[in-house]
Amino acid sequence: MPTIILTATAFEQQILRDQLTHPAQQNVAHNTWTRGILGNRPIVLIEAGIGLVNTSHALTVALQQINPDLVIQTGIGGAYLQANLNIGDLVLATEENNAELGVITPQGWHPANEIGIPVLKTDQEYFNTYPLEKSLVDEALSALHKEQDNVVAGPFVTVQQCSGRTDIGNELGQRFNAICENMEGAAAAQLCLLYNVPFLELRAISNQVEDRNRDAWDIPLALERSQTATSKLIHALS
Repeated sequence: MPTIILTATAFEQQILRDQLTHPAQQNVAHNTWTRGILGNRPIVLIEAGIGLVNTSHALTVALQQINPDLVIQTGIGGAYLQANLNIGDLVLATEENNAELGVITPQGWHPANEIGIPVLKTDQEYFNTYPLEKSLVDEALSALHKEQDNVVAGPFVTVQQCSGRTDIGNELGQRFNAICENMEGAAAAQLCLLYNVPFLELRAISNQVEDRNRDAWDIPLALERSQTATSKLIHALS
């Protein structure tokens, strides 16, 4: 069974694509798939596009056609200040949280269980939060630590409006006790729970979530770090 590696953009998978042996590219439902071998694993690299809808579409199509042993979402993310992370640090999700699903009232924000209708129902009900399998996250942490990569694990937050204000970032970080934000992970986590497929999310920090200052970002470093770590992880799990 292949491993799906899901990225939002081509930039977040170019290094991985160059490492594949016997690469073959195809267009599936308006998304680029690149099949090949990395380590001893058959890989399907999928460029899904940014955001929850693109991620949901691309991964649903893939899971209807492929029976993967694992889905890995990789890319870049912004660090909440409370996490004390540095640009280029690696982070693994222990859970994903859909930040913009819920109820806003004069008293403040309330999670989606305030509505009372689960977003997903399997053996339990899910609203905003999608936990990742602890044993798999622990295995990934151990594998990367053996490669001398410093990795922090913790809750992630998925937003559709990048937080370009310090106060908003601090509020989201505290609300979910989270370490970083992204724009896709909650969709992938929800679908993998629905299809009962193991899921990991590995990102590298490109910026702090503060008043927007692109001069302080280092996207090239984060792109290199996230993909190098994903490659190490694939080899370690092979």
